[in-house]
Amino acid sequence: MMRLKVFILVLFSFFISNVMAVEMTIPADKEVIEFGTKLGTVTFAHKMHADLSITQCTTCHHKLQPADTVIKPCHECHKHESTEPTKASMAFHTRCTGCHEYTVAGGQQAGPLKKKCKLCHIKE
Repeated sequence: MMRLKVFILVLFSFFISNVMAVEMTIPADKEVIEFGTKLGTVTFAHKMHADLSITQCTTCHHKLQPADTVIKPCHECHKHESTEPTKASMAFHTRCTGCHEYTVAGGQQAGPLKKKCKLCHIKE
């Protein structure tokens, strides 16, 4: 009986993740996102990151629910100068470099790590 419950739970989880993957597509104007910062423009390859095998929408969009049909932009909650929730720059730096460090620790290549600011922030 326990095996059946586990099987049903795994099957349900698989179904939900596939439904979200099918319904959540990145609009063409969001495939690459540019963030203007004091240190220079940060260009985020959104589609490339979304297509990685180690990421799901909820990796970054942590408030996303299965019933959601629209994903809120990060800055809707994470304002530039807010403290609750974490301000945008802190949230991005923590999430992005944290994922890159995790990926490198797992023996794979990843983007810039901490203290390599100019690799992401490009002055024009």
